[in-house]
Amino acid sequence: MTGRSRSSARRGGNGDRRRDDPSRREERLTMVATAAPLVAQAIMLAVLLTMRRWLFAMMLVPSIIGCLAMMLASAARRRGGHAGDDDVARDEAARREAIDDGTRLDLIDAMPLEGLLSLRPVDDDLPWRTIARRWLEPASLDVPVGMHADGVFRLDLRRQGPHALVAGTTGSGKSVLLQSWCLALACRNTPDALRFVFLDFKGGTAFRALERLPHCVGNVCDLDLRHATRALNAIEAELRRRERLMADAHAQDVTDLGAMAPPRLVIVADEFHALKDQLPDMVDRLVRIASLGRALGMHVIACTQHPAGQVSSDMKANMSLGICLRVRDGVQSSELLGSTKAAYIPPSLPGVAYCNDGATVTSWRCAAARDIPRLVDAIAAAARFHGCIPPPALFTAPLPRRMAALPATPVSGGVPFALRDDGVTLHVAHLPLDRGNIGVIGRHGRGKTNLLDVIRRHVARATGDDTPTLRLTAREGDGYVTTTLHGDGYDDGSPAGADAFRTTGMSPAPPPGSPRLVWLVDDADPLFDPFGDDPLCTELREALADHRVTVVFATETSRHVRVPEHCAIRVVFPTGDRATDQMNGIPGEMWTSFDHDDMVLPGRAVLIDHASAAAVQCVSASG
Repeated sequence: MTGRSRSSARRGGNGDRRRDDPSRREERLTMVATAAPLVAQAIMLAVLLTMRRWLFAMMLVPSIIGCLAMMLASAARRRGGHAGDDDVARDEAARREAIDDGTRLDLIDAMPLEGLLSLRPVDDDLPWRTIARRWLEPASLDVPVGMHADGVFRLDLRRQGPHALVAGTTGSGKSVLLQSWCLALACRNTPDALRFVFLDFKGGTAFRALERLPHCVGNVCDLDLRHATRALNAIEAELRRRERLMADAHAQDVTDLGAMAPPRLVIVADEFHALKDQLPDMVDRLVRIASLGRALGMHVIACTQHPAGQVSSDMKANMSLGICLRVRDGVQSSELLGSTKAAYIPPSLPGVAYCNDGATVTSWRCAAARDIPRLVDAIAAAARFHGCIPPPALFTAPLPRRMAALPATPVSGGVPFALRDDGVTLHVAHLPLDRGNIGVIGRHGRGKTNLLDVIRRHVARATGDDTPTLRLTAREGDGYVTTTLHGDGYDDGSPAGADAFRTTGMSPAPPPGSPRLVWLVDDADPLFDPFGDDPLCTELREALADHRVTVVFATETSRHVRVPEHCAIRVVFPTGDRATDQMNGIPGEMWTSFDHDDMVLPGRAVLIDHASAAAVQCVSASG
């Protein structure tokens, strides 16, 4: 074949390929279809201008502009299509890179946590001994949590943190990672050096197996938002306590306190975005902990499905350790890693994650614990061997709905009558009988008579020379019946013993030098009426002004009760009406925190002692 024929063949071959390219042929057809109307209208415009038909020529101008705009839009779409092809190619390259990385991780042995910690049954049939030996070493937050390409992967919350943000979609292995991390920390540190607070906002399943750890000082789930609020109140109070401790010692860091340093506190919050949705006002408290926690020995591990948009910039600024498991889209992955890698982790590899500590991004695979109860039992046994005193709970559950009996409490000068809630923990509440009169205010059926009966039983059981005289007044029919029970004349509260001292009307006032008188008056509303004609009205007014007498009275309203002249100490059962309850002394903030159950629950009240107020749940008189 001659050179000319070969050249013609090459040109012919290239021409055939161009003609056979459907995308180019479609582009040419689109350009022709778009340009043809424009050319025709341009020719018509030229003819009209030649004929000086100015009006008709002006009518063609908008049509010509529209055709030109269509041509420009078509060209832009073609250029955008090429750019989209480039984006698809880049995403495909990232996908191939991530899948290759995931396949490599799939080849790494998914070692159980017990293997990393040398606590498998084949390694140690008594794992508590290994844990007890490790506790003899200096405390450290550097623990193994999984495997990566070069061997064991470790996390150091103090060096890489002090706080961590964990992201991952449902089924990616977030809860398993948190459990393994906490177990590894507990196996490395004694309860005197490290403690946990667990905040689980997905039903309480993530940390239920870990709440038996001797390091745990609180566990709460979203099924009880009041409990969650108490936890955050307690954490904030602990932060203030540590700030005062360091200020008194003029220390810059908790490690400067030496032997007096409080244990490190790790706050683990699973499904952090749910906390933001359900308790938005509480998020700022965790932000404050994240900003101040490094120097105070407080660490936050926040776990969420959606780090983008759910975690504020202030909080992310203090969380230098990011761990990203499989997420649904590249935006979530880029939020923690700066790349879309985690969006392409195969669903068949739960526990595969990328760790970004600010210096490097490392791919690794979490080690899952095969027998969590066995590890928890071993840690508890090691704590008993070391003689670790169980740490007090950082916070307690809210007030119970009913109190059958009060816990044992040291003897004090008052009557134990309820559990008192200070917003963080519960304590036994006492009514002092030596600091003035006491008012019990509330509607019928809320527990006023029950409370008077609790006081009666307590005073009746008192012994000694200073036992007060006890007097009871209650309504019967249209009048009142008063029963006087002297300190040495009351045996067991039986009707026979009571009848011996039953009188109608008010008994004479005790002579000077006699024991104090405690007068319990039930249904006392008519006796406070300034226009009341009952003889007991005058007796009650005199007793309220007599410092030798402590009057404990129960009324449905405080309309005729003067505070503090008649009673500086009050037990108020809420009515549900804001104005009425605030007039009775319940603070507005506390009233707002009450729900419907608090307004109608028998025994739920507010103890007001001069300027202080606290919610209480009264004990049953039969208890």
